[in-house]
This record gives sequence, structure tokens and C-alpha cells, in this order.
Amino acid sequence: MKLEGKTVVITGGNRGIGLQLVRQLLSRGNTVFATARQPSKADELQKLVDGSSGQLTVLQLDVASPESVEKWAAALKARTPHVDLLVNNSGVRDEWSGLEEVTAADMLHCFQTNAIGPLLVTQQLHKQRLLGSGSGGGSLMGSIDDNGSGSDYAYRASKAALNIVNKSLSIDLAGEGITCVLLHPGYVVTDMTGGRGLIDTKTCVAGLLKVLEKEEEAINGRWFDYKGQEVPW
Repeated sequence: MKLEGKTVVITGGNRGIGLQLVRQLLSRGNTVFATARQPSKADELQKLVDGSSGQLTVLQLDVASPESVEKWAAALKARTPHVDLLVNNSGVRDEWSGLEEVTAADMLHCFQTNAIGPLLVTQQLHKQRLLGSGSGGGSLMGSIDDNGSGSDYAYRASKAALNIVNKSLSIDLAGEGITCVLLHPGYVVTDMTGGRGLIDTKTCVAGLLKVLEKEEEAINGRWFDYKGQEVPW
């Protein structure tokens, strides 16, 4: 799928990778619907709205709230008849908690946003008959094979759960022409990483979009990093 002239939904589009996704997809002539928990405080995103000639719309969404997801999906349906690409980008991280620090609240917080949230977003857009082609989120922190350092229990577990959610979606929705793929952005310099990282958001997003433009049969139900390399489960 050539990502030009499409209708795109990006959750968590107000900062970091999400904001860069909005920028690059707008530059390709796409119509973008971006979400934020607090749109009035999403200053950089609102600046893009002002210069988008109507191609960017920002809607309020808290993926951790089932009620918010349902309300948002209905609002989106009123604005567009179809979605070509859904990027489940919203995510949270616990405080880098190790064995002695992680709590039940940390686990539930990460699971609600990182695993359950993307499932409910996809579910509601499917119920509204909006979906055409879908993209899941992803993170190498969800890979069991790659885990060589331990710790980060809540975040790792929530991302592993997201992986199996996306795999099931790729099977259940394949007959409807909907492609579901996991994307690992790499270690990106963002607020979530505390300004640390190996690549910037521009490099990350350019690579992820190349993956999404591959033939759908070649990526459905699989997991790729921003370099286009398949990630081990």
C-alpha cells in the first residue's frame, strides 16, 4: 500500500514517534486523524492543524478508558467513512521498575494502555465498519527471545500481550482484507526514554513507513523493526 492520499488514524499523536508519524504522513498528502488525551495541551500537534489545510483533525481519546474509545470511534465515524491505516501508537511505561519495585498497579496500568487499549481501539473501529488496513504497535521489549537484561516487568509483559493480540487480529481479520503488523521503532530519543536513544524520531518513522508499504501478504501477522528486519518472538 502506497501511503499517499490515504485516510490515517494515529493514536497518541501529540508527541514523540506519534507526532513524527503525523508530520511525515501529512507531508505525503494523507488525511490524518490524530488523538491525544488532552488535545488543548498538545501544542505541537495543534500547530500542525493550523498549517494542514484541513488535512489534520485532532480528537480526544484515552485508550485506557473503554468509554472514551467507544465515544471516540463514533465521533470518527461521523467524520470519515473509511480508514486505510490505523497506527496504535499510544503507550505508557512504568518507572523502569525491577523485581523489588514493581507493583500490581504498575502491571495493570501498562496492560490497560499498551495491550487492552489497542485491542479496544481496533474492535471499535471494526464495529463502526471503518477499517481497511490495520497496523498494530510493537516494541522489542515484548520479545522473550531478546530479553537479556530482565527488569521492566510491567512494560515487557504488556508488550508481550500486545504481540499475541496483534497475532490473533491478523488471523481473525485477514478474510476482510485487513492487514495487522507489529512494528518495533528501535531505541528512539523521546520523552518516554528520558531523552536517551540511538536514533531520532525522523529516522524511526521513515523506516516504519517503508515497512508498511510492503506487500500486505508479506507483513501480515509478523513483526518488523524500523530497518525492515523481522524481530524474533
